[in-house]
Amino acid sequence: MDGVTVIIPARNEVYLQRTIENVLENARGEIEVIAICDGYWPDPPIKDDPRVNIIHHTEPRGQRQSINEAARVAKSKFIMKLDAHCAVDEGFDVKLIADCEYEWTVIPRMYNLDHETWLPKTHKRTDYMFIGWNDKNELRSLYYTGQEWKKWHHKEEEIGDTMGCMGPCFFMHKDRFWELGGCDEDHGSWGQQGIEVALKAWLSGGRMVVNKKTWFAHWFRGGIGFPYKITGHEVSIARRHSMDLWLNNKWGKQTRNLAWVLDKFKPPTWEDVNLSKWNIGETTMGRERVSEEKRTELQAFFYKNIHLVGKDPRWRGIKMIKMPTDIVLYQMAIFEKQPDFIVEIGTAYCASALMMADFLEMTGKGMVISIDPSPRGPLISHPRITYLKGKSNNEEIIKQVKEIVGNGSVMVSIDGDHHRSQVKWDLYKYRHIVTPGQYMVAEDCYGRQGELVGPGEARDWFLHNHKNFILTDFDKRFHFGFTKDGWLLRTK
Repeated sequence: MDGVTVIIPARNEVYLQRTIENVLENARGEIEVIAICDGYWPDPPIKDDPRVNIIHHTEPRGQRQSINEAARVAKSKFIMKLDAHCAVDEGFDVKLIADCEYEWTVIPRMYNLDHETWLPKTHKRTDYMFIGWNDKNELRSLYYTGQEWKKWHHKEEEIGDTMGCMGPCFFMHKDRFWELGGCDEDHGSWGQQGIEVALKAWLSGGRMVVNKKTWFAHWFRGGIGFPYKITGHEVSIARRHSMDLWLNNKWGKQTRNLAWVLDKFKPPTWEDVNLSKWNIGETTMGRERVSEEKRTELQAFFYKNIHLVGKDPRWRGIKMIKMPTDIVLYQMAIFEKQPDFIVEIGTAYCASALMMADFLEMTGKGMVISIDPSPRGPLISHPRITYLKGKSNNEEIIKQVKEIVGNGSVMVSIDGDHHRSQVKWDLYKYRHIVTPGQYMVAEDCYGRQGELVGPGEARDWFLHNHKNFILTDFDKRFHFGFTKDGWLLRTK
């Protein structure tokens, strides 16, 4: 089944039936609901519906145990965990499926729910959260406040990275859920769900994103009490296990350490924490950040002393985030290979597209096709540049590229979204567009101490699976550059 299985763990929930009805009413694709009645029977009972399955536990086992049990029997390609006191957007299922890459964990935009009208309180919205420390010195999922709230919540992107989430709702490929080990039952029956979901996404090399194209609304019970009978001792077990697991980098499936996540998001509340007592790895928290992705010493020097202080190279007066060595390499490659087309993924300020168009002008032929969903500045007109606005792996964009290049020779430069999953898509989707004898350049593949990041991991995956591409030593005449270790040649 290609649709969605909505998993609803429930314990003494008065709104379970209403939540199920709301899910069924608003689904627009294939839908399955699995409700786990963990140690109780709803009264009145859940209404019969062929799309609804009930799992009953005579004795309560816990939220994580219930989610895992339901996920084992789920029939759908995707799963969505949902609390038993929530409402969802019309077409939530098809909207989430449309924007969920395999390595993503997706959180719909969250509103507070008015449990009397069963409508979202649109003035109480949460798009982004972070993992931080509360006033009891505990690791928790927290809301941004004040200026930090404005910084994150005023972003215009429809889909954007979030460090954390609360845990009442998350959406992902079912196979990915099990690839990450399902829910970690060593936490106990309840607690730290949002932190677990978020850190598994990031530390595994994937992403956690907020999809603002759709939403769910969650009822916050206020002072009426929690449906699970759980002691303070049980809660402390979950929190101690969580802190030991994540702060000491003990999760066996991680390819990144927690320091990477902290450097990416620079979350508040961490500045005064004594990080040396934990095994989180090297982080620049509390100091000037050189880079998120562990650049080599020369890259770090460039990034700190040139890029961070606004001294990037300019091409015809326009800012260009490239090292001088990269500029020389592109000029040499264009002169050597004489491509009819250069497909550039990542327009940014247009400077690199303009640079390559000028190089093509000197050869007397060629066209640049520059792709970006949201360029950072005005599009600079040039007779040898065609701009396409959209995501590089969008099928309509790829179709347009193929129509433009026809039977011409094509070089490809990948310098857009640097997350591993996106670079994988770009390498995979454009492998047939680049022609034999031409380069496909994966930028930002560098690592440190043998450790690959983002595009480097994607490059190695691609070369392992596609033997008609080889990693060349074209860049080796220079010892550093953002294109270092990324010049792939299609051999046949």
